[in-house]
Amino acid sequence: MDEPLIYTSKGNLPEKELEYSKEWVFENDSIKFSETYKLNGEVVKQSAHVFVLRGHDLASLQGAF
Repeated sequence: MDEPLIYTSKGNLPEKELEYSKEWVFENDSIKFSETYKLNGEVVKQSAHVFVLRGHDLASLQGAF
């Protein structure tokens, strides 16, 4: 079976050669998730995702008629 590769700033690297870490931050109106891949201490891939739990109040954005 082929070894899984991760696309990084240093090209495609074997997953087992990379150090992986993740972080979850829970706030009142959102959840933030980030993941980082490092090669010998250098960040070679990082991504972040934000999940909004509450929508904006559209009444304040709506114009008067």
